[in-house]
Order: sequence, then C-alpha cells, then structure tokens
Amino acid sequence: MLGSLGRPAHRRTRSALIAGAASLVLAFARVASAQVAQVDTAHTFYHEAPTRTNMTVYTPGVDVAVTPAEWVTVRGGYEADIVSGASVATKAGSAYQSVNPGVDVITTASVKDFRHSPRGGFTLRKGDVAYTASYTYGTENDYKSHSIFVGARTDAFDHNTQFELSYARNFDSVCDRVQAVEDTPPRFRALEDSSGCFTSEERRRRRALSIDGFQASWTQAWTPTFASQLVYTAQLLDGFQSNPYRSIIVAQGLKAQEHHPDVRVRQALALRFNWYLRPIKVALRLTGRVYRDTWDITSGTGELEAERYLVEGLRLAARGRFYRQTGALFWSDDYTGGEPPLGPKGQYFTGDRELSPFWSLGLGARVTYTIHPTAKPEGGTARLLGIFTNAKLGSSADVMQFSYDEYTLAGVPITNARAYIIGATAGAAF
Repeated sequence: MLGSLGRPAHRRTRSALIAGAASLVLAFARVASAQVAQVDTAHTFYHEAPTRTNMTVYTPGVDVAVTPAEWVTVRGGYEADIVSGASVATKAGSAYQSVNPGVDVITTASVKDFRHSPRGGFTLRKGDVAYTASYTYGTENDYKSHSIFVGARTDAFDHNTQFELSYARNFDSVCDRVQAVEDTPPRFRALEDSSGCFTSEERRRRRALSIDGFQASWTQAWTPTFASQLVYTAQLLDGFQSNPYRSIIVAQGLKAQEHHPDVRVRQALALRFNWYLRPIKVALRLTGRVYRDTWDITSGTGELEAERYLVEGLRLAARGRFYRQTGALFWSDDYTGGEPPLGPKGQYFTGDRELSPFWSLGLGARVTYTIHPTAKPEGGTARLLGIFTNAKLGSSADVMQFSYDEYTLAGVPITNARAYIIGATAGAAF
C-alpha cells in the first residue's frame, strides 16, 4: 500500500511547527471558573481529482481538556487520516515525451493508508503567565513521528498585550528501500510498497527526518474593536524529505527515485488584523503572510474573512484566500533536456507539483451555532440538560482551485486541479 504517494498537502506539513497562532477572537480568553471540562470533535472530508489522479481523505478527531483548578489544564486527543485514491508514481516531462511520442511513461499507483495520531499536554498558569507542553505521536504504514512542543505566554498592559514564544521538535522516520551499494541517486529505485516497513525486512530501511520549529508572536488589542497579531515562524528540517515512492525520468530515460536536498530552512512572517464593525455587527479578519526557504521558494498569502451574528448564538462566516509561490531552485518539469526552464537543475530532481511555481484560490463558508442555557431564577450555574454549561455546533465548506505554471504529466497540463473540503465540528463544556 502506497501511503506516502498520497500524503495531501495538509498532511505533508503535519511535522511542521504545530504551535499555530491562536485566533484573535480567542487571544485574550480566560478559563471560566465554572467550566471544568471541554470536549470537542472535528471531522474533515477532503477530495481532489486532478488529471489522472484522485485523493480522498477523511480526518476525524476528538479533544478533551480538563481544568480541575484555575492554574492547570490537562488535554488529550486523537486524530486519524483515512486515505484512499491514486497518485503519480512515475513523472516525466514534455521534452522526454516529444522524443518518445509512442511511450506512455506516466504511471499511477493506488493509495490506501490509515494514520493514527494520539496526543496529550498540559498548561500551567501563574498570574499573567502560562506555560504549555505537549506530545504528539503519529504512525502510518510508512511514516512515524514523535513531536514535542513547549511554549510560554504572558499578558501585559492590562491584558491588552500578549507575547508568546514556542518551540517544537520532531523525531520522524520514513520508510525507504535499500539501494545497491554501488548505485548513485540517478540509479536509485523507488519504494514499491509499504510491506515490510519498520520491521526486520532486509529490503527496507528507516530514513530519519528531524524538524526544529520556533515561533514568536505579539498580539495587541488597540481598541475594544480592533486587534492585531504579528507572528514569526522559523523551521529547520534535516533528513530524508523526498517521496520514496515517486520516480522521475532523468538523463537518457533513466527512472530514478525522487531526490531532494537533506537540509531545508523555512521562515515566514504573518500579520493579522481583526476589526469588529459595530454598526453592521460584522467581524473582519485580514491576514497577510510572506514565506521564504533555502530551496529558493518564495510565497505570499492573503486571506480575508467576514463573520456576522444572524440571530442569538448563530454566526455565519465567508472567507477567501489567495496563494502564490515560485518554484524550488532544482525544480524542472523535465530533467532529460529541452529549452529553459526545462532541463537538469543540478544534482537534485523532483516530481512534486508543490515544489513547482503555482497559485491557488480558495473560497469558503462556515456556520457556527452556540447554545447557552437559560439563567436560573434562583441563581447558580445554569446547565443544558442539567450537564452542559454550553454547547457548540459548526460546519464548513471550502473549494480550492490550483493553477500550475509549469507542471505537466509528459507535456499534458494538469486540469480540474480543484480540492473540496467539508468540515463538521461539535463541542460541549461541563
């Protein structure tokens, strides 16, 4: 079963720094003294079917947070990915196909995988300072991950300012095949399937990937209706970063396993604004993000979201996102030759369309309904069904369109490169 071939974008980055900046709406939230436990569940359905491939991923998850005292919160959770589809196993470009017109070298492989990811952590609070630590374990047919996270947050200036620092470290293992001792990367063969991975099978080996992530953020409430957040993120990846299943046609028609550099340094700077427009009761959220890495990829992202209360407890949000990136330094649609930008690009070669220049546009909507119990006439804590202090339901739908400037399958452009994402959430506080 070819798990890694179908690892979608939102899963490939699972080893990234997991300390994403909190929503500005929640940036200054306090733990309610009456709230002892919170249970949340989320379910996401992802589907795409571009030229000659398709991918479907169902991601269920559940999280439980317990606050037995105001100074401590303990968390636990679980997430899974159920993956099925077909992905490109052998990639060639237009130059190779033009001199071999009768050969269909592009191949695909079926993908089936099941990723399990339990996690746990805690937060300690003392005055205006909070310390957080967590551990996440991920396992699938051909990939294992151990991730630790530590962070510290403090409030200042009457809780109008918040500073946060965090660090994440991943210890990951990727399954690969054993190559012949005398072979070099242009003659490496791709992994056939995940059978024998992480066992004593002599044809399999583990490839290490370590990831260090650092994040710093400054959140500022300027007025009761306007807040901003500045976030800097840095990441160092060291180890095996290729797709072990993917083959590339290189040189004089050799079929070689994809070969990426071992080291990658990534940096990003994001600026977020949140306005609440009282006259029309609409919250606007604007985000801009720039990114640069040592593989020579530069990208920019712009997001805009508007959210409004329709009736008591019912909120509707609409959002849009635009993303644009350049290609990696070693990216080429064809490594066998051709006029620039085709042709070899040094010692590395890739068939990953996410390392090619492309842009994407996403549009989506979200609806959230929060239920609060009616206050008791005699006082005390009001509860739904005698148990919950509040409950929340939500659903979302997004569509993302991708356009690839150079990526082709033997000269055939990718069409219908569109992803559909449907989500559902539910939560309750005790």
